Amino acid sequence: MPSHPRIPVYKPAVGEVVRDLAHRDTSGKPLEAVYMDTLAGLVYLRHEAGGCEWTTKPAHVQALPSPRFLTVQRPSRPRASDLT
Repeated sequence: MPSHPRIPVYKPAVGEVVRDLAHRDTSGKPLEAVYMDTLAGLVYLRHEAGGCEWTTKPAHVQALPSPRFLTVQRPSRPRASDLT
């Protein structure tokens, strides 16, 4: 069994802009996105300008060095097909 210490998973607030280490932009940098919710073990993120949400694993979410927040009027619920 490995003796590596477990690193706690970052838990952002709704509306917080975070870095998604699993998804990259065209220049290869990790995407920055607005945290919407965590459901069924997946984190739901959305581009700051809006658009479709995507999912990533909680371990791939990282806080920004200078926290930013956007107002989220009503966190959206994922489509039922995303939960199956």
